Amino acid sequence: MSSISTRLALMFGLSVALIVSVCAVVLQGSLKDSLQQQMHNELELRHSLLDPLLMSRESRGSWLKVVDKLSAMAPDDGPDALHWVISDDPFYSYGGPAPFGVDWNRVPDGFSILPPQKGCCPLNVLITTIPPAGSRPALRFVVALDSTPYMKTLGDFTHNLTAISIAGTLLVALLGYGIARLGLWPVRRLSSQAHGLAPGDTGQRLDTARLPPEIRDLAVSFNGVLARQEVAWRQLESFNADVAHELRTPLTNLMGQTQMGLAVGQDVQEFKELLQSNMEELERMTSIVNDMLFLSHAQVGRMAMDLSEISLREEAQKTTEYVEPLFVEKDLTITLQGDARALADRRLFHRALANLLENAACHADVRSEVTIDMESRDGKAYLSVSNVGQPIDPQHLPRLFERFFRAESSRSQSDRHHGLGLSIVKAIAVIHQGDVFVRSEDGVNTFGFWILAQSST
Repeated sequence: MSSISTRLALMFGLSVALIVSVCAVVLQGSLKDSLQQQMHNELELRHSLLDPLLMSRESRGSWLKVVDKLSAMAPDDGPDALHWVISDDPFYSYGGPAPFGVDWNRVPDGFSILPPQKGCCPLNVLITTIPPAGSRPALRFVVALDSTPYMKTLGDFTHNLTAISIAGTLLVALLGYGIARLGLWPVRRLSSQAHGLAPGDTGQRLDTARLPPEIRDLAVSFNGVLARQEVAWRQLESFNADVAHELRTPLTNLMGQTQMGLAVGQDVQEFKELLQSNMEELERMTSIVNDMLFLSHAQVGRMAMDLSEISLREEAQKTTEYVEPLFVEKDLTITLQGDARALADRRLFHRALANLLENAACHADVRSEVTIDMESRDGKAYLSVSNVGQPIDPQHLPRLFERFFRAESSRSQSDRHHGLGLSIVKAIAVIHQGDVFVRSEDGVNTFGFWILAQSST
């Protein structure tokens, strides 16, 4: 594909060629009309000078003076000016035979253009009729001009105009190419910067300080892509480290327990206990892998498909029955407030709410109340789970729904919670075209999500 500079030069050249062609046609037409008018004026001038002479000669004796006058004018004018006097009486005729193929009787009075003769251009003629006087019969006086000199002027003008137009078009195309190359210099410099970005250095950015506004917007957008890529890369590094940490513990336990079981002779009951412990570690690893697979599916833009109209309150009651054992351990009570209707996948909704309730049960104060609030507002169905507990540091709030993130500085509870519960809640909200929110105010921590509410129609 040709470069932008070449295409711009071609467009400049074609534009100029079109404009110049139109102007050339107009100028040539104007010159042609002007030359035609000059020939008409010349013919009229000659008639104005000679017609009175012909009218004043009424006898044969005086007619000879007309012949002498016309004969005297012919050598001075050259072959471009010709005169004929047409009469039924040969004595009063002048000029010899008519041009080849011309019958004067068929040519009307006034201006006419006769066919071109061999070696010359068409003849422009003006014919007038001289009425009879005395012994002189009626006459037809013909003055003809050879248009060859005029057409040569027109031809020379056309040739020069064509040459100038072609030269001008080429010059504009070359100048346009140079201007385009100069104008696109910031693009080449930007491209050079982009090629100079070293792989692996996520902090690099394009220099936008000296770029023109049109290119600066592109560079700023590209820098935005680099910034998002840097964030994604850091998240991936953190995610890989967290996955390695989460899987390392159960793998270490499995290896240690298995080595101990192989090294020390044990009875059947001890081997059963060892296998049971290994099964728990394997189930934990399976849970981590399944949750990671679910999050990867949600991240690539999968939308919830098995949608149905549900009552958030009715589905919440079913979920609380499922997680009730977690609340019994800490003597917690659950209160449901409000209701809302929405289009949602029941299975995913229960999973999201169960994760929020498990999070609340884990961090709520003993013998406190956990509240589930539901409401419809601005076309959205909101669900939140609130519990009384230790306040959350404000700097941690934006990251609580990230994978493997824990607000605690230690991982003392990593054997029970692998840090993907809240991430799954966010993924479920996103695939329902919703989002999550979190608040920590006055000793009450609130986690929730919203999805699109069911229309009332």
